[in-house]
Amino acid sequence: MHLASSVAVAMTVATVLSLAAPATLAAQSTPRIVTKVTADLGYVQTGGNTNLTTLNIGERFTQQRGRLSLQQQLNIVYSEQRDTVRANQLRLIARGDYRIDQIMSVFVAVTFDRNRFAGIQRRFDEQIGIQARLFAGRRDTLRIEGGGTVTQEIKLDGVQKNFPAARAAGAWRHAFNRTSYFHQTAEFLPNMRDADDWRLNTESTVVAPVSSRIGLKVSYVVRYDNLPAPGFVDSDRLFTTGLQLTF
Repeated sequence: MHLASSVAVAMTVATVLSLAAPATLAAQSTPRIVTKVTADLGYVQTGGNTNLTTLNIGERFTQQRGRLSLQQQLNIVYSEQRDTVRANQLRLIARGDYRIDQIMSVFVAVTFDRNRFAGIQRRFDEQIGIQARLFAGRRDTLRIEGGGTVTQEIKLDGVQKNFPAARAAGAWRHAFNRTSYFHQTAEFLPNMRDADDWRLNTESTVVAPVSSRIGLKVSYVVRYDNLPAPGFVDSDRLFTTGLQLTF
């Protein structure tokens, strides 16, 4: 009995010390914190023969803490014509990355989608994976990601689906100069239980500066669902233009 108690105490002390050591080292060398916030704004309103209101809002927060980076992103698209809502989309992403070395990093993320005009009342994706930086040059950067996700989805007709999915993604950024660039992303999400149920999301973006904190942004987004909700088409395409503010 005494031996078991001594072993338990020793294991507890060892665990506390193992947890305290990294915290002590972190306190001795606190990483520099770099925070960046960008906001995208686009608005169109017409009157007279055509009554139309279109609004797109985007916001992105990133923070670098040594090997750890945090990201939060929000995108809203809303369109109304003659008091009838034509589009109402919301996408929210929260993500954390931990850099292993100069090439590899691991990440966890949570994504929330709402797009009633595509038949989606709400969709959650909890993701985990690994990222590799394949190339990093003066003008070009190429990254790929692989991992898995668990999806909880409720459609407008009330049908709920919970399933595991694989995830493969990539991102390419080309800098035209120090402040203007082209950015291309692609994401493939196949349902591991149903081969016909897969999604493909792509986004093409060009940003050109107006000043040190203001830029013009043009973006084209495609969201393809190979097994859409009954009565809905399989793809949504979104072309937006507006201002990007950086803080």
